Amino acid sequence: MPRSREFRPEEVLDAALELFWSKGYKACSMADVVKESGVARYGLYQAFKDKDQLYYATLKRYHQRLHDYFIKPYCGQSGDHSLSEHFDLVLQALSDGDRNGCFAHQAAIERGADDEKVRSIVSSIFEDTKTAYRLLIRNGINKGVIRRMPVEDLVTYVMGIQRALITMTKQRCSEQERRDYVRCALNLLRPAQH
Repeated sequence: MPRSREFRPEEVLDAALELFWSKGYKACSMADVVKESGVARYGLYQAFKDKDQLYYATLKRYHQRLHDYFIKPYCGQSGDHSLSEHFDLVLQALSDGDRNGCFAHQAAIERGADDEKVRSIVSSIFEDTKTAYRLLIRNGINKGVIRRMPVEDLVTYVMGIQRALITMTKQRCSEQERRDYVRCALNLLRPAQH
């Protein structure tokens, strides 16, 4: 089947994102992206110049998807969302077969030490995530379901829960083990009972 020179960049980015995410940067080639997306090599290079530029674009695409899914809806003014709801969604995604963890964490580990642009994009993703967590934590404190502590300390703690869950996913821990971990970790945030 002939490859298309005309294409929607979002579709190519989604295909490349899934490839980079599942295979890693080193194991994914431009030929893989051509095969997966159906876009002609010429068109791919015309749009993204090289593998590095495509990788940066996929990280930005991931950031946008994360923003639309997590940050934007959770940063509304209603205060209706909770950390528990967030982690329920994450655990559900993992149980539905999303076993790749977090693309930003993977990028930080795989390329962050050697590539300033990757570090910058990943840092921006983490800062947006922290912003959403700050709001969820403040909502929880105001509702009396999260203990009163410095918000930044609690953000650090919740980022640690997220990172541990990603590690457990990569290690193929059972769904029950992941659920138990999140339940215990979030229980530690509850105010002490008198």
